[in-house]
Amino acid sequence: MSIEYLNGRRLKNAIIAGAESVIMRKEYLNKINVFPVADGDTGTNMALTLKSVVDGLYECDDSTVDAVVTCAADAALIGSRGNSGSILAQFYQGMAAGLAGKERVTAPEFGQSLLVAKAYAYEAMLEPKEGTILTVIRDWTNSILQLVQRTTDFKEIVAESIKTAKESLARTPDQLIVNGVPVLKKAGVVDSGAQGFVDMLQGIYDFMHKGNLREYLKRKFFSFVSTSSSDSTIAEVSNATITFRYCTEFILENGPNYDKSALRKTLIEHGDSLIIGGSATKTKVHIHTNEPEKIFELASRFGIVQKKKFEDMIAQHQAAFGKKSIGIVTDSTCDLPDDYLEKHDVRIVPLQVRFGDDEYLDRVTISAQEFYQRLSASDILPKTSQPATAAFKQVYEDMLRIYDSIVGIFISSGISGTFQNARTTSKFFKDRKFAIIDSKITSLGMGILIKEAVKMRDEGKSLSEIEARLNDMSTRIRAYLSLETIDNLVRGGRLSKSKGLFAKLLHINPVLTFDDKGKIVPLDKGVGSKGSLDKAIEYATRYLEGKTNLQISVVYSDKIARALYAKEQLSARFPDVPIEIAQISPVLGTYGGPGTAAIIVYGE
Repeated sequence: MSIEYLNGRRLKNAIIAGAESVIMRKEYLNKINVFPVADGDTGTNMALTLKSVVDGLYECDDSTVDAVVTCAADAALIGSRGNSGSILAQFYQGMAAGLAGKERVTAPEFGQSLLVAKAYAYEAMLEPKEGTILTVIRDWTNSILQLVQRTTDFKEIVAESIKTAKESLARTPDQLIVNGVPVLKKAGVVDSGAQGFVDMLQGIYDFMHKGNLREYLKRKFFSFVSTSSSDSTIAEVSNATITFRYCTEFILENGPNYDKSALRKTLIEHGDSLIIGGSATKTKVHIHTNEPEKIFELASRFGIVQKKKFEDMIAQHQAAFGKKSIGIVTDSTCDLPDDYLEKHDVRIVPLQVRFGDDEYLDRVTISAQEFYQRLSASDILPKTSQPATAAFKQVYEDMLRIYDSIVGIFISSGISGTFQNARTTSKFFKDRKFAIIDSKITSLGMGILIKEAVKMRDEGKSLSEIEARLNDMSTRIRAYLSLETIDNLVRGGRLSKSKGLFAKLLHINPVLTFDDKGKIVPLDKGVGSKGSLDKAIEYATRYLEGKTNLQISVVYSDKIARALYAKEQLSARFPDVPIEIAQISPVLGTYGGPGTAAIIVYGE
């Protein structure tokens, strides 16, 4: 059956299908990344940009084409990463401009909107290069404009135009010349960004011929393992070609003195790969530079600089193309910051959090801050559950395309089935080696083990050496939890109502700990929340006395003041030990409730 027009819902589903296709090809796109810098992150950047688009579209009014493409453009602008992501964001900005006011769109109208989108994408680049994503966008757009002269069927147009896009992609190795060198041809690859754009078109084509978006994505998610012979290709490029080290990005809230040309002229003196795009009120800037802070300072003359980010591309190159021996995976309760996990390529499998019928992925679709806001306002006690087997399988498959073996560090088996599921799923991969560690703790207690695993991996230690060290270290970690309220213990059935009432009358607040099996058990009690926290501080102090190689961290649910008090007390007793503070994940927060604070210590 032909498709003679696109309404909001059809366009939304097509964009999502195309985005998901790129997301699932992320690792391959990283492998063939050569231009403009061989830092192995084009796939990641395109995937993050398009994930932002998908997230925006799921929350979007899809009653009109205008509403859908505006949502996509706004989400792409805010979430864009890297060169190709920034170009995609501009492509969507142009499409939104070309489809402004449209309830639905015919094929000729769609073709005209692509002309605007192409112009926006080219305009974003100071020096557009042939043999990149821009070339494929241009050739594909021209093909669409020719096709709409003889047919109005979107299915036929997409099917025919994707052939042109693939032919254009195949020509990129001959077209992209840098300083007289055909860099793609030399590396034996096509342009990564252009490949990602073709993958996006392929996803749209596949969806149009398979119909139901949910079923299509389900099949793609659970069956996708790239088997194309080209997927084994890895672009080998020296990091000596990286002139400007930091991939730098930010959003500029345009001020009264905003002048795009002046901004471009000011910034390009301090780097290359400059892309400037956006709307009348917001500008997204991407540049490669050796002076990120200088870039932010210069940009602040043109407006308010927000969402600042810079990444070390030499480190990324070494991570992407260096020796890949041991991968590290953990779960979302580790409470380490995202930038640390990303820098060291520590993968996360999220636990699930449920408020009644509403289900979330920890750290993915609900943040710790959002969780505690909802916890304080809800009459429903949230439930948590371990990740599904399919989630572990997907993460393991992704990692084993890069790493020879995997060490997994997971929340205590005494409070979650995550460790058992992680270990069981690892047995599906009989030809690979795994070390699955039961941390017998959670939060930054797991963080201690993860940081040690990263250190030993980077020192070239073997999987068995890392496993032995982590199992030994796990016996030396202690956690002391101070509860400000016992309401969650009573509501969750871990404390009887009569004992709960008695404790409230006497203002008794418990101190909890993990036993040697990793279960949370009562340790002591204090009078009032401060008394309970002081007891936890005393237990931590006594445990650390006389030990060496001390590590201390304080975590909290929703009241940072309790964590800061504990840090102050512990700093006075251990002035030479740095103390880390973090907000605990929803899993431990569900157990202890609002006001929970925990002191986590390690000593040898």
